[in-house]
Amino acid sequence: MTSHRIARATPRRDFTVDIEWADGSRSTADLKPAIARGGMLADLGEPAVFLRRMFVHAEGESLAWEIFGQFVDFHADNLWAISHAAPATAE
Repeated sequence: MTSHRIARATPRRDFTVDIEWADGSRSTADLKPAIARGGMLADLGEPAVFLRRMFVHAEGESLAWEIFGQFVDFHADNLWAISHAAPATAE
């Protein structure tokens, strides 16, 4: 079951996504670290893919991208955690 639902989302050129949640709050998820891990997410590193193929999926349960006939998605609860994580501090 999903604790959080996405109402709207806007991808940004810096590979972040501005998210409006169903409760009206807003946050920004930085997907650069996930994309940098490669694998299935590597194609999201192409700006044309990241910016133009994203959509809110399954009634707000995830954000998804269609890439070469396959879907890559991030669950809403994971995006909530990413967007609300404390920034890393430099040591």
